[in-house]
Amino acid sequence: MSVVVMGVGFSGAFPSSRGLSYREMIQRAAVMAYEDAGVTPDEIDGAVSVEEDFLSGYSIADEYTPDQLGMVKKPVYTIPGDFLQGIGSAVMQLRTGRFRTVVVQSYCKASNVLNHDEVVHFALDPVYNRLGVSPKYLAGIEMQRFMAETDIDDVAIAEIAAYNRSKALLNPLAPYGQKTTAESILSSRMIASPMTEGMIARPADAAVVIVLGIGEEMVERTADPVYITGTGWGSGNSIIERRDHGISEGTALAARMALGEAGIVSARDEVDVFYINDIMAHRQLMHMAAMGLDLDSLPRINPDGGAMGGGDLFEATSGARFYDAVRMLRGQAGTHAIEDAEVALVHGWRGLPTDTCAVVILEGDGRSLS
Repeated sequence: MSVVVMGVGFSGAFPSSRGLSYREMIQRAAVMAYEDAGVTPDEIDGAVSVEEDFLSGYSIADEYTPDQLGMVKKPVYTIPGDFLQGIGSAVMQLRTGRFRTVVVQSYCKASNVLNHDEVVHFALDPVYNRLGVSPKYLAGIEMQRFMAETDIDDVAIAEIAAYNRSKALLNPLAPYGQKTTAESILSSRMIASPMTEGMIARPADAAVVIVLGIGEEMVERTADPVYITGTGWGSGNSIIERRDHGISEGTALAARMALGEAGIVSARDEVDVFYINDIMAHRQLMHMAAMGLDLDSLPRINPDGGAMGGGDLFEATSGARFYDAVRMLRGQAGTHAIEDAEVALVHGWRGLPTDTCAVVILEGDGRSLS
């Protein structure tokens, strides 16, 4: 039985949301999503909250989210991971038959975080990996390895960062759209050689809420349904000394799982639009390679500007891409729309120091569904 995206809501993205608390951002996104879905909070059976205590700044952060979702005294399952992992969990809950509707939410209040690198340090082994430098040194190692194993150089990687930011100029929800060049990216401050500051997405604040349903009744209630036809997740080796830093094994595993469930043999030939994590420019190319995509596919990748244009939203980053993908398949993407898009692939990466990734396949109502 198909899981349908009934409604979507998004508040942000803002370089700084000083005028809004994270609760207010979630509430705004929730109201939008419920209105879009044509449901009221009392019709939602449960929720999945995607957030991390460290980034929220206090313990058991999920206790502070049910109110604004209308989920008081209802089951709320928390995932400290990527937004798409929350989508995968919600899909599994719906398929148990115990729920008809589930809401998935995530938020980012990056402007409250004084030093994100200090948080990332906690994810590294304290004896062997937590060195007295920025934890982004691992990204520099990845980039060096990736370039050594491919014919891609630092100029091509800088061009990805510039290209995505230019696409974001057409997306009114993207705060970092700009016209820039690979030369400007390369000449920005060195972070972890050969990775420069311009190759890293800047943080932003936002909240995303998605209403999912299952069954013919929920499909019939949805004015413009989009279906989740495949979900997948995977991780590379958690011990970074044993990981091949030139590939994203997590992406390859997640894509294989999601594409197989959706019955798609070739992502390149059967998917119309891709949303691929680009919080670091070299990572977009690594993720593309893991899915069998090359530079010829770039016009169909991150039409909304990705994280380079929309901001690094931590756990919620792939949620912003999911939101745009749904609107793309509905024909609501506006000036950055890809004409006649019917199948979308959304990819998420947990971020450093992991190679934990997830993939979701979305199909519009024009596709025949089993």
